[in-house]
Amino acid sequence: MLRKLGFASGTVLIGALWSAVACATLGEPETSLTAETQLNRASLKESDHGSYRVHEMQLPSGTVLREYAAVDGKVFAVTWNGPFIPNLKQSLGGYFAEFSAAAPAAHGTRKHLLVRQPDLVVESAGHMRAHHGIAYLPQALPSGVSVGDLQ
Repeated sequence: MLRKLGFASGTVLIGALWSAVACATLGEPETSLTAETQLNRASLKESDHGSYRVHEMQLPSGTVLREYAAVDGKVFAVTWNGPFIPNLKQSLGGYFAEFSAAAPAAHGTRKHLLVRQPDLVVESAGHMRAHHGIAYLPQALPSGVSVGDLQ
């Protein structure tokens, strides 16, 4: 009985951590991705570019997700490239509702989507097994950093 209770408690804890340890959430403080990479069995690379940091995570699906954080720790951009589009609800965080509302009216085709709002830009393109995209907050780009600098 105690063994079953311990297993159930562990499962609930992992589920809670899984949802609480969000990575690459736009507009949020950058997170420690160590626990996320362990839970997802993903690889993580970090690099410092002076006015911003990049956390690059290869998801088990093969998609590479990059989180761009300013020196104040706030995530100002997220990019992805790979066979699958990442969980945009998680990646866009509080901006997901704005994205969802604007997406149906966005300029785009079946293979390309562009949502351009004053405080949010999301561009996604690709086809089966080859997707890439970027989501960023124009007002949060660090001084001297252009969208072209983001890979």
